[in-house]
Amino acid sequence: MVEHSSSFFQGWEDDEHVRLFDWFSYFPTPLFLKQFEYFNEVRLLKEYFQVNGAKEKSMFEVGCATGEVYRYLKRRQHDCQYRGFDISANAINAAKKKFPKGNFYCIEENTRQIFKEYGQADIVFSRDVVIHQTNVWGFLDSLIELTKGSLIIRMKTRDVGATCLDPELSCQAHYSKYWMPYVVINVDELCEYLAQKSDVKKVTILKSYGILGGQNGRFLPKELYFPEAGTAETSVCIEKGLRNGDKPEIVIRVQSDKMHWSLFDRAWLKLWLTYKMPPTADASKVS
Repeated sequence: MVEHSSSFFQGWEDDEHVRLFDWFSYFPTPLFLKQFEYFNEVRLLKEYFQVNGAKEKSMFEVGCATGEVYRYLKRRQHDCQYRGFDISANAINAAKKKFPKGNFYCIEENTRQIFKEYGQADIVFSRDVVIHQTNVWGFLDSLIELTKGSLIIRMKTRDVGATCLDPELSCQAHYSKYWMPYVVINVDELCEYLAQKSDVKKVTILKSYGILGGQNGRFLPKELYFPEAGTAETSVCIEKGLRNGDKPEIVIRVQSDKMHWSLFDRAWLKLWLTYKMPPTADASKVS
């Protein structure tokens, strides 16, 4: 197993991590596409391609896991120049096995390695990676540095209360063995931070509200267990370029990205997973 500098990152090398993050690979393609395009960050990615096109655009995915975003791009014929990066050697090996024509790379914990070896990309895409960092703002800086055009990220946010950056107080249990950071960022703090970046011209924020505390092994500040904190699964598009004024344009929309399957789709998916998934996997997640 690869050794990481912090025990907070060691769980990404666990075999269970690869199995759980490969969940979508067992979905039939129509339902996979339906679910993926319900995610707000994928909606933002589609909007980018509609405006700018995909051909000849370069794209980095930081935290690519087992490569399911690459699968999505190929199925939708978004023929951008894709490279996927992850600190999990096991996840990268799984991605390469599934998609031998893809470009997947195992990296160290610092994304500076990507910048030094591959420069910048037109689009940088990163789903739920910022929240698991011990240095959230520094990691966000490194993603912005990688970006020539647009950075699209998924994170967890709160409307009320300051961001808790202490990973001992805001964390998540993984695979019954590890604690990992789980940082819920205050939206106003995020906007103020990005406003300080002179090369950020526009920030689009899509929030899907829901209580974060008390689910999936999360150990969070107490107020995040109640709706008054205004917690959300949040997708953000950060566009770089020249501003029209002193501050970037900020657009905030509320849009649920919680999928509600029809009875037909639910039955199809459950039968499909029962047939396709290995015996060690759990098809009961569909119910």
